[in-house]
Amino acid sequence: MSNYRTLYSLTVEHGYFDNGTCRALRCRISPRGADLWRRRGLLFRQSGPNAWTVLYDSDGAGVDTSSDTLLLEMDITDPAFVLYTRWDGFRPTSAYGLELPAVSGTVEAAQSIRETAQKRGIGEGFCTVRIRLTDGLFRAAQGGTPESCTLVFHAPEHRWEYLLETHTDGMYGTEDLLIEEYGGKLTFPPPEPVTEYGRRMLRTVSSETVPMHERYAYRLKLTAGGNTSRRRVLLKSLPLPQAGAYLDAAPGLLRQVCRL
Repeated sequence: MSNYRTLYSLTVEHGYFDNGTCRALRCRISPRGADLWRRRGLLFRQSGPNAWTVLYDSDGAGVDTSSDTLLLEMDITDPAFVLYTRWDGFRPTSAYGLELPAVSGTVEAAQSIRETAQKRGIGEGFCTVRIRLTDGLFRAAQGGTPESCTLVFHAPEHRWEYLLETHTDGMYGTEDLLIEEYGGKLTFPPPEPVTEYGRRMLRTVSSETVPMHERYAYRLKLTAGGNTSRRRVLLKSLPLPQAGAYLDAAPGLLRQVCRL
C-alpha cells in the first residue's frame, strides 16, 4: 500500500490580490517530463488556489538525487496579469525558466524567473519550473520537514488620473470641483481644463501613488464649491481606476474617465 508524503511545495503570492493569494497563475506537469513523474511514482496536487505540492511514496523506491529534475509548466490564466505586475522587461510571448530549490524559501519572482527564449514552444507555459531533486531536498522530506518555495510578485504603484467630462461646457470652473477621499488618505488638486479624446474635460491627478489592487479601501466623492462653506456633493461614490480600462494613460498613471 502506498504511503504518500510531501516532497516539495510551491506557493505563488501577489500583492495585487487580497491576502496575497495569486489567482492569475496555474501549475501543471510538463509533458516533456511526464515520464519521469510516472517512473518515480510521484504525484502533483493543487493544495490551494495558489499552492501546489509534489508527493512521493515513502514506501517506494525513492528518487535518483544525482540526476532527477522535475519539470512543471506555469501558465498565465488572467490576460491582465501583465498590467498589474511589476516586472521590467517582461514579454508575454517569450519563454521563461525558474530553477528550484532556491537558497531561501521566499523568492522574488521578477528577479528569479529568467528569459530563456524569445518565443515559447507549443504546449509550454510562460515559465518552465525545474525542481532538482537534491540529496538535501529528499532528506528533508524523509525527515518530515519538506522544503518549499513561495514565489512573490509585486504590483506597480501609480498616481490616479481623473478626467471629468461635464454635460454643459463651462458649468464648473477650474477651482469649483474637487475629488476628495472620505478618509483623507488621497488628495487631488483642483482639476484643470484639457482636451482628451477630442473633447474638453477637466483633469486632476492624485498627489500620492497607490499600489494596484483588485479591491481598494478608498472611497472617493466629487464635490462642487471648492473649499467654500457652500460646497456640495455631486457624486457620493466615484468609480475607482481599474487595470486595463484605459491603456492610453501616460506611464505612471492609472486613468479613470467620469461623465457628469
